[in-house]
Amino acid sequence: MALTIADELEKKSARETVEKAQRSFGLRYVELASALGVTSRSLLRYRNLVSVPSRTVQFRLEKLRQITHLLVEIFDGQDAQMQWLYSTVPMLRGRRPIDLIRQGELEEVLAVLAGLYSVASS
Repeated sequence: MALTIADELEKKSARETVEKAQRSFGLRYVELASALGVTSRSLLRYRNLVSVPSRTVQFRLEKLRQITHLLVEIFDGQDAQMQWLYSTVPMLRGRRPIDLIRQGELEEVLAVLAGLYSVASS
């Protein structure tokens, strides 16, 4: 089966998101795979442009892109972003955002960041 242009773009987007998430969140491959609900092998295939992520994984990758974008918009510099990710956050019931990301609970982190962004941009 021939890949479409959309498939090729999805593969490139997945690779960029994987690489950026590793840099932005300081996650190891196995942690990022867990966050996406895939195996490390699948993650390697996305990074090497071998496989097109499933729709479910594409959805999770989009959440990671949104989290990364909001971190940049809200916090001044990577140090401040990492400080927030690795600190307990009252709006997350005292949990650390990075732990939720590792567990694949991206929606909770995204919701808190969206709220912070809304307040900051008002």
